[in-house]
Amino acid sequence: MSNRAPMNTPALNDWTDADYKRSGFATDGNSAPELRQAAGKPLLTPSPGLAAWVHATGGSLAFSTYQTGRLFFLGSHPDASLYVQERVVGTAMGLAIDRDKLWVGNREQIWRFSNTGADHINGQAYDAIYMPRKGYLVGNSNTHDVLADVTFQGKHHDFLYANTQFSCVAAPDEHYTFAPVWVPEFISVLAPEDRCHLNGICAQDGELAYATICGRFDTKLGWKGVKSHGGFVVDMRTNEVVCEGLSMPHSPRWHNGKLWLINSGEAQLGYVDFATKRFVPVVLCQGFARGIAFVSVDQTDYAVVALSRLRPDKNGLVGQINLAQRLEDQGFYQRCGLLVFNLTTGKLAHWLTIEGQVTELYDVVAVPGVRKPYTPGFREPEQHRWRMHLPPGPWQTEPTPPPDFEGWQPPQRQTQRPALPPMQPAPQPIDLLHANRRLP
Repeated sequence: MSNRAPMNTPALNDWTDADYKRSGFATDGNSAPELRQAAGKPLLTPSPGLAAWVHATGGSLAFSTYQTGRLFFLGSHPDASLYVQERVVGTAMGLAIDRDKLWVGNREQIWRFSNTGADHINGQAYDAIYMPRKGYLVGNSNTHDVLADVTFQGKHHDFLYANTQFSCVAAPDEHYTFAPVWVPEFISVLAPEDRCHLNGICAQDGELAYATICGRFDTKLGWKGVKSHGGFVVDMRTNEVVCEGLSMPHSPRWHNGKLWLINSGEAQLGYVDFATKRFVPVVLCQGFARGIAFVSVDQTDYAVVALSRLRPDKNGLVGQINLAQRLEDQGFYQRCGLLVFNLTTGKLAHWLTIEGQVTELYDVVAVPGVRKPYTPGFREPEQHRWRMHLPPGPWQTEPTPPPDFEGWQPPQRQTQRPALPPMQPAPQPIDLLHANRRLP
């Protein structure tokens, strides 16, 4: 008997009417604010061991959602349960973070947040509070990956970003819309035409080093004709192509002596073999992946990968790449969320799935040493008005008003959080990599 499904059986990952509704899409694959509003808050579902693993890292994670413009923090409460915070920050894409600052890049803006230190808000203790301090309006740059505190050709840059629309790596500028720092050799003119889809950048030992590019083209949207095989990685220091034949490569990251990246069109996380200039896949992801953070726990390396569901608009992200069929052939039910891979075993260790109006993630970063970060984003006016952060100096300072100072203490309210289910393991947890297989 044939195992083939009848011809009229829908594919495993076809969007259903229920999918459209709960994700905020119309049936033609387009979204609108009123549809997203009707879809409600995102629902986050962790794997049984995710909370303990996040707590064991001693830090937290931050990730961006691109099309719904959200920034999430995922950390730990003092009792080791999962802590989640969500804020809207434009079309949040590339992230760079450390204890001092957080950079968020979106399509037309770049924002720098400063860590003002640990404090209590509404009776809750936080290890770091990131307040917006500076913004750049960079026009239609279509910002993708971002880097902080890097050098290139002997010059230090506080911040660099992949200016995908203009096919270059750029820095924000105090006078001009942006300042080009590196342009591929084959690009003849800086024009807002997304000619090659330069999307990913990374540093090696503090120096701007590698970029992922989806196609070697010098014409408007030329890269879209070769999504399945035209991608490559270039060393920006020498302009040498170090890996090619890729399908929509994203997220180059230098880690432990290897150049890691995601071959997104094939759902593969792997690294570059410089001797053969070939991509070496290590694990297979479960959707359109982009964004990698490396975390070490008890001397074991983990890769946290941000995952997106393929867009319902078949003329969008899906076109001309092999991913949809590859997932179908493997019996993988694609989801949006985070995957945590043990790089020693190559196995999936933990996961977080996201349902509702968030169907795409772009970037994920680790925040070492900060278990419970917080940001008001551009909300909570009392925090912006009264939370002062002064530099050290010879003066005595008391930037925080006394508790009875009128207008300082914000009204008591419950922090807005995404819905998060109980942390107790389900009796039969689902193996997310295989929709029809239950774990023993």
